Amino acid sequence: MAPRGARRRLGDLLIEAGLLSEQQLKAALNEQRKWGGRLGRTVVELGFVTETAIGQVLAKQLELASIDLDTTELPPEAPTWLRLDLCERYGVFPVASNPASRSITIATADPTNLEHLQSLEFATNLKVQPIVATTSAIERAIRKYYFGESPPSAPRPAAPAIAPATRRPANEPIEVGPVSNTSFELDELLGEPRRTSEHPAIDIPMSSPTPAQALTNALEVSLRREIAVLREKIDALEEINGSQVRALRVLLELLIESGLVTRDEYLEKLHAPE
Repeated sequence: MAPRGARRRLGDLLIEAGLLSEQQLKAALNEQRKWGGRLGRTVVELGFVTETAIGQVLAKQLELASIDLDTTELPPEAPTWLRLDLCERYGVFPVASNPASRSITIATADPTNLEHLQSLEFATNLKVQPIVATTSAIERAIRKYYFGESPPSAPRPAAPAIAPATRRPANEPIEVGPVSNTSFELDELLGEPRRTSEHPAIDIPMSSPTPAQALTNALEVSLRREIAVLREKIDALEEINGSQVRALRVLLELLIESGLVTRDEYLEKLHAPE
């Protein structure tokens, strides 16, 4: 498990590494007493030190491995190794399980908290091996693997610059390449088809549409507009729901840490029949 020697507290380690002063530690402890929460999160929120720096100090001072949960792809069965309520209660995430040796490796932002690690061993009846990760990465991993939330998508690459069109002689014929009628993208179905410099728009005289064709075209345009509106509403609802879930999760954590409600009371109320 964690180092079994003399208890080394997080604040002491940060002071030894020169990341915190005595005054900053006192201020962080006062803030923690007023609002609760973990000391590591408090010193980060106060701007005294970064999560990455804390992780590096802990890994070096305690001679522990570290993991970047944002870039490490874990097996899909990882959530079955440790109950969600234990992950949220102790701020940990399971990264490996060894049934043969009856042990589990968990990522934690504070491996100096021996009480939490011992409570995990008692709850799981497994030997707990801690490795270091940041608090925010652990929270993102919980949302990804337990709740199925997707990580923020990477920004789209910028469109390549298009060279200015050269002037074409008036009498030069225009060559038009073949256009596929089956290659559609979602954006094209919901909006206007894209026009590229490779296939410029060309005005081609068309015969007048029949009444049936005109009706079909009108219905198609109406359907496109309705789909676009629905997509915007769905995106807005997903954003609102995600914010509400995160806010409720933080509120529940504060209530449990302050002793106003226990985890068992919450789960009993959650699963009670209406």
